[in-house]
Amino acid sequence: MTTRRVIIILVALALMLASIGSVAVAAPQASYTCVAYHTVKFGDTLNSISRQYGVAVQTLMAANNIYNANLIYAGQALCIPGSAPVPPKPPCGTYYTIQWGDTLSSIAGRYGTTVWAIMSANNILNPNYIYSGMILYIPCGTTKPPTPGGSTGTSYAQWKGEYFNNQDFAGTPSLVRNDKNIAFNWGMGWPNSKIAADRFSVRWTRTLNLTEGTYRFAARFDDGARLFIDNVLILDQWQAASGQTYVVDVPLGAGNHIVRFDYYEDTGTAFAYLSYQKVSTSTPVTPMPGQPPTPVPGGNTGGSAWTCTYYGNQELDDPRVNVIIPVLNLNWGADSPHPGINKDLWSMRCTSTQYLATGGLYEFRAQVDDGVRVFVDGNAVISAWTNHAGTTEVGTVNLAAGPHTVTVEYFEFGHDAMLAVWWNKK
Repeated sequence: MTTRRVIIILVALALMLASIGSVAVAAPQASYTCVAYHTVKFGDTLNSISRQYGVAVQTLMAANNIYNANLIYAGQALCIPGSAPVPPKPPCGTYYTIQWGDTLSSIAGRYGTTVWAIMSANNILNPNYIYSGMILYIPCGTTKPPTPGGSTGTSYAQWKGEYFNNQDFAGTPSLVRNDKNIAFNWGMGWPNSKIAADRFSVRWTRTLNLTEGTYRFAARFDDGARLFIDNVLILDQWQAASGQTYVVDVPLGAGNHIVRFDYYEDTGTAFAYLSYQKVSTSTPVTPMPGQPPTPVPGGNTGGSAWTCTYYGNQELDDPRVNVIIPVLNLNWGADSPHPGINKDLWSMRCTSTQYLATGGLYEFRAQVDDGVRVFVDGNAVISAWTNHAGTTEVGTVNLAAGPHTVTVEYFEFGHDAMLAVWWNKK
């Protein structure tokens, strides 16, 4: 009797394991031949998987019976089809609602148009600032971008420098000239005989034609400065400074971008430097949605990307680097998050303005290794400022419809480092 019971139990366990395995692996449709299986990892999207294997997103969805591109999960095994039929391109001249993981590049490829054509049709200035739920008009044809070099005015082929004898750009500039580079060390002197040695300001503007990728802007100045790209404030140090170098990484799409660098001098030593270089060709995914407002074609800009500062210790009081991060879905592993930051014993603070279409109870989640705090409009929603090994922290808060400031603070103690933050309405 005992042996019989043991056999029955073993058979039951085998059946249970077989059923669990069948859930983890998506059953491919009969018309597709799986040449490989991909196990979904944390941070994967169907877009990133499709690029990795050279298979269209629609083909992956069809081969795995997936009806919502956003509903995949870590640990899921996806069939990677071989010579599978590629669905026909959807018709142009219609509207498309952006899904989580979309980029303008992936949408343009799906509809057989160009990123620039979509940007022109929807009055989009920066292709990276789109959001899930935004409605785009998909034009027919492939509008070409402007000729490289942009239009900055024939008199100012490089940096247009406007010099003011005050610190707030009031009135008409006392001097306007073309500056080849922003690399000035005036010391105790003045930029020009028309400008005083103290309490002056300069506004430099230029249109840069860039290829798609992430660009690193480095600025050093005495006293204060601000950096704008496409009218978006990227760096804000409008205060007396002592010559520290500030570095900001900005993801930018292909085409023209308007760069504006504002500077002011108080008293004493005066200098201003600004440089930029391309550091990667990767395209960020759509920012994590926080229930953006009901979109209209070409109308809303949605939630902003995250403005983040890396600190050289765990106490958030040794700022080293400023960066722009489209999505807080980060897994550094055992590596350093940025040049100039150690692999361990560092921290970061990120801030973003997110728009909620409706009021109500919202649940915030943070998957973290090690410590995290999440604030909404200055109020703590998650407080887990201790060492954690990949845990998920949860907090809820009642919020009204409209814009809200979300701040995320994080510290890394040792070994692996990761941070992901998202939210949903309950």
